[in-house]
Amino acid sequence: MKRSFEISIGGIVMLVEIIFQPNAYAACSSTSPPSNTPVTCTGANTPSVIAVSGSTGVTINLDPTTAASFVHATNAVGFSVDHASAITNSGNFSLTGSGGTGTARGAVLLGVTDNNQLTNTASGVINTTGAFNDGMAANGSGNTLTNNGRITTAGPNAYGMTAAWGQTNVGQLNNTIVNTGSVSTSGSNARAVSILGGNGQINNSGTLSTTGSGSPAAYMQGNNDSLINTGSISASGSASDAVFSNTVGSSFAARIENRAGGSIISQNGSAIRTLNGNTTIVNAGLLQSGIGTAITMGNGNNALILQTGSVINGTADGGAGSNTVTLQGTGTATNAFINFQTLLMQGTQWDWTGTGTFATARVQSGTLNLTGTLGSTTSALVDPGATLQANSQNLPLNVTDNGLVRFAQSATGTYAGLIGGTGVVEKSGAGTLTLAPTAAAGNTYSGGTLIDGGTLAAGADNALGASAGGVTFDGGTLQLAQSFDLASTRAITLNAGGGTIDTQSFSSTLAQPVTGAGGLTKLGSGSLVMNGVSTYSGATNVTAGTLALGDAATDAALTGGGNTTVASGATLGGYGSITGAVSNSGTIAVANAVPVFAGASNGSLTINGSLVNAGLVQIGGNGVGNQLVVNGNYTGQSGVVALNTVVETDDSASDRLVLSGGTGSGTTSLKVTNVGGNGAQTVANGIEIVSATQGASTTPDAFTLAAPVKAGAYSYYLAKGGVTGGTTGNWYLRNTVAPLPSATAPDGDTGVPVAAEGTPPLPDPPPAGSGPVPLYRPEVPVYAVMPAVARQLGVLQVDTFHERAGEQSLLTETGTVPAAWGRVWGGHSDFREDGTASPGFDGSVFGAQAGHDLYADSNASGHRNHYGLFAGFARATGDVEGFALGTPNLDAGHLSVNAYSLGGYWTHIGPGGWYTDAVLMGSSLTMTPVSRDNVGATTHGTAVTGSVEGGLPVPLTAGLTVEPQAQLIWQRLSVNDLNDGVSTVSFNNGNTFLGRIGVRLRGHFDAMGANWQPWLRVNVLRSFGSDDKATFAGTTVIGTTVGQTAGQIGAGVVAKISRSASLFATASWLTNLGGPHQRTILGDAGVRWAW
Repeated sequence: MKRSFEISIGGIVMLVEIIFQPNAYAACSSTSPPSNTPVTCTGANTPSVIAVSGSTGVTINLDPTTAASFVHATNAVGFSVDHASAITNSGNFSLTGSGGTGTARGAVLLGVTDNNQLTNTASGVINTTGAFNDGMAANGSGNTLTNNGRITTAGPNAYGMTAAWGQTNVGQLNNTIVNTGSVSTSGSNARAVSILGGNGQINNSGTLSTTGSGSPAAYMQGNNDSLINTGSISASGSASDAVFSNTVGSSFAARIENRAGGSIISQNGSAIRTLNGNTTIVNAGLLQSGIGTAITMGNGNNALILQTGSVINGTADGGAGSNTVTLQGTGTATNAFINFQTLLMQGTQWDWTGTGTFATARVQSGTLNLTGTLGSTTSALVDPGATLQANSQNLPLNVTDNGLVRFAQSATGTYAGLIGGTGVVEKSGAGTLTLAPTAAAGNTYSGGTLIDGGTLAAGADNALGASAGGVTFDGGTLQLAQSFDLASTRAITLNAGGGTIDTQSFSSTLAQPVTGAGGLTKLGSGSLVMNGVSTYSGATNVTAGTLALGDAATDAALTGGGNTTVASGATLGGYGSITGAVSNSGTIAVANAVPVFAGASNGSLTINGSLVNAGLVQIGGNGVGNQLVVNGNYTGQSGVVALNTVVETDDSASDRLVLSGGTGSGTTSLKVTNVGGNGAQTVANGIEIVSATQGASTTPDAFTLAAPVKAGAYSYYLAKGGVTGGTTGNWYLRNTVAPLPSATAPDGDTGVPVAAEGTPPLPDPPPAGSGPVPLYRPEVPVYAVMPAVARQLGVLQVDTFHERAGEQSLLTETGTVPAAWGRVWGGHSDFREDGTASPGFDGSVFGAQAGHDLYADSNASGHRNHYGLFAGFARATGDVEGFALGTPNLDAGHLSVNAYSLGGYWTHIGPGGWYTDAVLMGSSLTMTPVSRDNVGATTHGTAVTGSVEGGLPVPLTAGLTVEPQAQLIWQRLSVNDLNDGVSTVSFNNGNTFLGRIGVRLRGHFDAMGANWQPWLRVNVLRSFGSDDKATFAGTTVIGTTVGQTAGQIGAGVVAKISRSASLFATASWLTNLGGPHQRTILGDAGVRWAW
């Protein structure tokens, strides 16, 4: 019972409390507060609180327990204050129904006049539906509307927050709207925030969104209004911009800042749209349009400032005024910019990948990396310390560079614009950039050119700016597009990355020195002449074309000490000097041996270091007298040294390889070109072509001749050391084998030159006190024997009466053309001649003749005459030996002589058979001499041969007759001069004679229906007359003696086989009886036919 009672009492107490507190859920301390009245509302079904008109200092605090749903028809405004008052809402309120324009609008929170503070806290919720029902509103100046909670409107023309309630006081000023929460509207023309009047400010770090048509999420109208956004502003309805600003007056201004983290997005309009006055937009966040234009600016002079974090998805349109884009901080501009006249770069790093139509672009600081475009007529200005980076396709065509213009060129391109100013132009990237300024004066920038990547091509010096501007390399290439010289006032520097100069097929001269710590590479088939004293310390690589150090008028040098490498096909040379090791796989050309210096004076090239030669050292240029001086070791790696030499006697002029203080080793071929030398005996050291000075030495196999050296009548060999003391390390050309010295020199020199490897075997040195042994070239005996062989062919064609006609008894015809005859002959000839070269011929001789008696007559006393003509061909071909290369009877070569002859004869037969035979023959000669060295030249000549012969037969028995004979042959031979590529060779024209006396024993008998006349003959022959002379190069005469005596035996047979036909044959053998060796074996067969 007690427990039940207690419960009943408690319930009663509670009931009493409820009865006596009827407003516990909807209590406000005042619903119509006067000035300076604080009002606190708690509980649900909160009543409307409207401050007294004209009141000030009123505060209305709606705690989190408050809530109410107002209907516009009865409560168009939920809570309002008049002046300098405040409303703070932490509750949940709604407004329904519809209002009208102007003061017929509705609002949940309202500041009627000025300087009011309206706040929707983080827990505050405001919802409206119906037309013209706003969430928070103010209608005066100096008001602040702050939303930290949530505001939604769902009616047309219903604003979330507005500082111009009903737009009845458009002259209001200094209103501020702050949103850290969310404001969203869904009706048409329903703004999330709206501020009208001057000096207004919208600060949004929360979310502003609209979905209705024609509904900007943020709206500003008036002078000097501003919006600061770090949150989200979005509009998705049709024709709805995310932010809309209208300054109204054309001279008014507005500022919109989308700071880092902020986003302003419109799906069907612009992210930001401005009208009329001068608007500044600052973006460090996201601006985006779903229909293409993210920023649409109006008629004023507008500014768009892009800061770090800026992203614009869509076009930025500057409008109709004079408009500027400014870049600050870092970022990337990817969008299109239109109707902007000026671009200012004030940041540290910006990548410009978009497009623009700027009249002026100025880089005031940092780096602007331009991979997009600024406009086809843009003028760019780069301030000191700033960098404009672009490629040839997008750099503006008119640039004033007071800082750095960097071409980041990854592909091939040409820049035809003009660059001026006091700054630097840099080429980077792997591609090729051609600077081709259209103005005649070229580029005028004066800060110099830096090439640190790829290739920079130029067709004129002024393409590289003012002549005082240097060129600095750090890994890049300067390529010539034409032949031109860099201004001598340009400093050329090689940084650690080095540099390359590619001349292509053109030529250029550097008058100034090249300095720096890097190396230099020469590319291109053209030539680069360096006339300065260059001190760069890196390597020098001549990869292609020609690098010449100094011309004939300058004392150029590479003094840095870096290694120098010459690649195959490339050339290093000039008149200067190189300090450092040189490795040559191409060509080193001395002085005027460099093609670009052809015609210049002789000179020298000096290497102050070692030289490894695996290519060609071309010392010889124009004329004779060049020298390559190597102040270090010389090593040949199957290399070649080419020199010009006047190949004559001792100390003739010659180019030289001079080795100073080092060692000459390895293997090198010396290629000697004779320049005007006619050959002459060397009787002392010879012609010095390699000099060892300052204690230098050379190994015995260091040098060989690349090819035989010949001049005039002489062959020269390469000899290490001379005949005088102190010459052991030198190398000479000699054409004599020196006699042994009488004593060895005190310094140990033997005084005996040592022939280089590859030299043909030489005779042993003659004894001391003897004369030197000359080395005639192998062609000398070949040419010397030519006249003798030609004369022998003439003799063998004329031969004797019996070799041509058979026998006197066969000549019985009379009348016109009574008989014809023909014969062939051949054999082997082996003979020698006395003389300078003691030539000898060993080969075959053969020929054929055909003749015809034109007329024959006889008289009663028994005398007969036969007159006729004949034609013939003869050939001699065989080997030649003689004194050559210091060796007697050396196999010297081969000789062929062809003789084409035409002759006439008269034969008189007297009573008893005695005869007189006279012949006159002319021959055309073709002579083809070839030496063992495959040197020779075909020449021609003529010969006239006359012969008078007689014989008197004396019968011994009825069948046997002895016939003494005598014959004299005269010859005049003329051989044309020849030039075998070594020298000219001329021959004398002299008269020679051959006398013959002999006796013939003849028998006759008949057998087998024919008359036979066999015979035997013995002859003695003697030649005499002018000696032969072959003159080489007009100076050296090689004489050959004419004056041999020989004996000959022969046999023959004549057979008259019919009344018309007769046959005959002979054979003979000839040998010398005095003088040089002679052996000739001949055979002859003929036929005679009487018509």
